Amino acid sequence: MESLKKLNIELKKYLEGIKDEVIKDLVQMFKRENVDYLEGKTKTDIKALYFEYEYDYLDIVAWAADQKGNIITQTMVLPYQKKKQADKSETWNSFLPERIWAEASDFQEQYENEDDFDDLWDEYNEEKYKLFEDWFIECWKKVTELTQANVDVYFSIHDSYFKTDLNTFTTISDDEIAKRYTSG
Repeated sequence: MESLKKLNIELKKYLEGIKDEVIKDLVQMFKRENVDYLEGKTKTDIKALYFEYEYDYLDIVAWAADQKGNIITQTMVLPYQKKKQADKSETWNSFLPERIWAEASDFQEQYENEDDFDDLWDEYNEEKYKLFEDWFIECWKKVTELTQANVDVYFSIHDSYFKTDLNTFTTISDDEIAKRYTSG
């Protein structure tokens, strides 16, 4: 388990190192810069921003929606400019550093038949996702200091029914979000 704890320490350092770049990208997105709109849509149509991350690799994707909850932009991947990680192979294209992924996978392969593996693996992943989610929320808080929030913003794991409303930091369901855009 000690090796898994080290991986989360390494992840935390990595997240801190990329924080300013992601904040810059979020500010640009919030200001409706670097956004590719679908045909007939413009920055004035944005009512909400959605951010989802992929479970395994922590890849962050984002898009904007209009007053009716319809997607009005191309999907964006954060950070916009993916930096070459020192230990990254030419084929690796994920947010999570390749070394962290490889070491976690090696641990999984080596110990998955051990009696306590499931508990250790769950503990590792819970900590990893908490670190990542807390980091993203801190990034968003900085963005709100730098800009004036005037859209709804949601954050979740990919394809999750529940999201975090980044304006209130409360959990909200897809059904509750849909009601926001169909009522009134």
